[in-house]
Amino acid sequence: MQNSLAPRISAADSRRFLRFASSLADLARTLVAETPLREGDITVKADGSYVSVADQRIEAAWREAIAANFGDHDLTGEEYPAEERGSAWEWVLDPIDGTDNFVHGVPTFGTLIALRHEGHPVLGVIDHPRLDVRVSAACGLGASCNGQELRVADRKEAGLPMVMVTAPENFVKGGRGALFGRLAAAHPNLRVYRDCYAHSAVLRGQGAVTIDWHAKLWDVCAAWAVALEAGAAFESLDGPPGRYQVVFGRPAAVAGVKVLLTEPEGGS
Repeated sequence: MQNSLAPRISAADSRRFLRFASSLADLARTLVAETPLREGDITVKADGSYVSVADQRIEAAWREAIAANFGDHDLTGEEYPAEERGSAWEWVLDPIDGTDNFVHGVPTFGTLIALRHEGHPVLGVIDHPRLDVRVSAACGLGASCNGQELRVADRKEAGLPMVMVTAPENFVKGGRGALFGRLAAAHPNLRVYRDCYAHSAVLRGQGAVTIDWHAKLWDVCAAWAVALEAGAAFESLDGPPGRYQVVFGRPAAVAGVKVLLTEPEGGS
């Protein structure tokens, strides 16, 4: 299905970019397996988040591969400065999303690769190396998980719809500290699954909706592209400059949750 929000891209280009992005995900799996987790290889950034040698090795290798294959493209990544060349194409990279999970041996971390054209997400790969799960999509080609087609659609819930959210501290950092409690009160089946695991779970039909708050572009861009191709509703809400407040999943569930998310702080 052609992404209505993106410029038309040929099927041949979409397939070429997706093959390349998949090779980057394969490379990241190899580097995750080869990079030991020693205490001296893990540091804490100024914002309190972890960074490991594996994060840095993966992004450096990705940048080298992109330079060799698409040297005129722009590039934005978490670990190193942006490379701006005035291109309509921009690779958006997060080598390990959920580094705190990675360093503690929790397997739900992932690697994120996205491509934007003129600011529109047109390709996304969410790969969980330790779970052997890969969700991917490219403009006009649809979305898949491990080669099986993904479609996100409304359905009759056999109980309370599962709503997945980021950690409470992200709502505090984004200036909406009371919102987490209001979400929990309105949705008793609320689950906290940090980072891209919540994204891929909802896109695979394991939850109704996910909310990521106070995120960076590289945190959400891959899921954005996949959601659009999979038929999910995806909403990006107003927030601080350079930060993303997104909600996506089954269309009816997104519409219901969005009402609460857009109420002013202190609303009932």
